[in-house]
Amino acid sequence: MAIKQPDIDISFKQRASSFVERSARGNVILILKDDTDKTFSTKEYKLITDVEADSTKYTSDNLQYIKDCMEGTPNKVIVVRIDTIKTITDALNIVATLSTGWISTVGEKADYDTISTWTKQIRTQKKTFKSTVCDTTTAPNCEGVVDLFKTKVTFKDNRGEQDSQKIIPTILGLLAGANVTKGTTYLEVPNLASVVEPADVDAEIAKGKMVLVNDEGTVKIALGINSLTTFTTDKTEDLAFVEIVEAQDLMFDDIRKTFKSDFISKYKNKYDNQVIFLSAVNSYLKDLAKTDVLDSEYENKSSINVELQRAAWIAAGYPEAQNWDETKVKNMSFKRQMFLSGQVKILFSVCDLKFDINMM
Repeated sequence: MAIKQPDIDISFKQRASSFVERSARGNVILILKDDTDKTFSTKEYKLITDVEADSTKYTSDNLQYIKDCMEGTPNKVIVVRIDTIKTITDALNIVATLSTGWISTVGEKADYDTISTWTKQIRTQKKTFKSTVCDTTTAPNCEGVVDLFKTKVTFKDNRGEQDSQKIIPTILGLLAGANVTKGTTYLEVPNLASVVEPADVDAEIAKGKMVLVNDEGTVKIALGINSLTTFTTDKTEDLAFVEIVEAQDLMFDDIRKTFKSDFISKYKNKYDNQVIFLSAVNSYLKDLAKTDVLDSEYENKSSINVELQRAAWIAAGYPEAQNWDETKVKNMSFKRQMFLSGQVKILFSVCDLKFDINMM
């Protein structure tokens, strides 16, 4: 039998090689209230022709919202349909059964409050859903929630001037279709002719608002940020940027999925096997550095979280673990759990240019 790499290494190499491409193929999850056709609760669309083929299943407004999602060329648009008498919570119960994606609806303040709260809660469960909201009662202050500044926008088609909630499907498509190497700052919103800008763009950005601006006949995203405005040692200012969170979430999903498919139930939980997994993760991180997702000048690495593993043994009734040295802790794997940590530096796309010109 030929000697070959462990499957876990192969899985990570495949994921690393397709990382940038996959980051530009995110999913849109669009919640629609529609009684036109009650025979389904979810539909998936990859092509605009598929949407048009289902035109009789939706109201004209909802059909347009689905088409708007296609503006950003996402991987696919998943429509979650609920009856008009039902609530956004009913729709989110369906969304929770899906893998991940950018979620929203064209709705009211209460709808966006619900979506914002749900997104924050589900991200604490290590799910990487993200959402776009507008005019929430309380600022989301979350790296997984984009808070669109409430204003008036003018469409290029016969819709004319509308409230900014109507552009949310387009924003979802743009966010899902933007890859981690180019980001969303100054990304054009192709179906808008103009937007009413806030009096102070920078002030709104400081509040965690995603602001649209006019730029030489086009409308663009002023800065690709989410609503995070409170920063800690765990959630630094970098996490206020959509492209950074997108890269972080995709890395987390890759590691989690590979762990579930190639490691759980296939390896005993001992130090030597943990090293196999860590080595595979570290090779994956090196491959991401080669594609400029991570900074190749930085030591991107994963390792055993010694202090968490020590704390687990102490909590389990082994106070002597307090005096174990680092090597002892690493060798003392804890029951069925692996305590790992990682440290990476995700690269930003260029968005600022500063230079001096001296003219003689």
